[in-house]
Amino acid sequence: MTGRERLTAILNKQPVDRLAWTTLVDGNSLGILPDEMQGMSDIDFYKYLGCDIFLLNGGVGASPGFEWPEDVTVHSRQDNGKTIHELQTPEGTLTSIYRGSHPIKYSITSLEDVALYREIWENVQFTPQDDSQGYERINAIIGEDGITTRFWGPSTIPRLLEFDAGMINFYYLLNDYPQEMEALINTIHERELKAFEILAQGPCDFIILCENTSTFYIGPEVYRKYNGPHVRDFVDIVHTAGKIAIIHMCGHVRNLLDQIKDTGLDGIHALTPPPTGDTPWELAMDVIGEDLIIIGVLDPTIFILGPVEEIASSLDALYTPRLRHSNVILCPFSDGIPVPLERFQAVADWMNQNGAIT
Repeated sequence: MTGRERLTAILNKQPVDRLAWTTLVDGNSLGILPDEMQGMSDIDFYKYLGCDIFLLNGGVGASPGFEWPEDVTVHSRQDNGKTIHELQTPEGTLTSIYRGSHPIKYSITSLEDVALYREIWENVQFTPQDDSQGYERINAIIGEDGITTRFWGPSTIPRLLEFDAGMINFYYLLNDYPQEMEALINTIHERELKAFEILAQGPCDFIILCENTSTFYIGPEVYRKYNGPHVRDFVDIVHTAGKIAIIHMCGHVRNLLDQIKDTGLDGIHALTPPPTGDTPWELAMDVIGEDLIIIGVLDPTIFILGPVEEIASSLDALYTPRLRHSNVILCPFSDGIPVPLERFQAVADWMNQNGAIT
């Protein structure tokens, strides 16, 4: 099977010829490649390794377009290494401050902010864009070595928790002003339903909602009441279009598995076992179902921090007979951190020697 055939089969819960594996790199790892490999793109590197290319967007990602209301003015400025963002409206201004990609001051901190943000979101628009040319271009580059997916998100609750209000503000406001917060949550989600519909009508058959779900910031009850139903709406819309719905959950999700099952999702992207995460892949299958699609993290304590000589023995232990015959795609992630070539090569060598499924 080609990489495209193998990944497509797994994502449609069909048998394959060998274990599937992919990886994810950026300039941090590409920049420390040997001299003769300098200048490689990420796709060139994936082809060099011989892995199954599982691309996230890869040039496909203009749709849905996002538009603030006409009476909202967006301003950004730099100040001493920080980026200050302002949403200015006739009724007031919401201000957030970022250091790099991380917010250090959230725009939603008070009841007045909740009301203003809800008013803004009542007139937010998601609009379809034509992704077909970008999709065809990237598929031509990948060829038969893999697939590209549509990676989008987050939905309402992670958006508020991670970017707009932050965890402390979100829970204080939800506790003190539940009706007002639920009105805001419902307003954002109603707008995002249109985004889900646009995503489902795009050219990609495999759509990943990036949630970064973790019990470090969301508990089972909040997930059951708010986040889970939103994800279920996403899954239902994607399924209605005849496509595959995957949720990116790279945190601690062990205590959310029952709620996650209720979403009806096809699979989990970046499911992370201990010690970095808390969810063994087979436990997720026990709860959610035997046919769960898992794009699973090769734990960083093995792939990045452990002795390179022990990667092979760790893979020997990881791949139980059950996992070898499951819908699993192994992914040693290295985005955001430099990882030497020898570590990727250790995974590739093990797969070449041990990947066949009999």
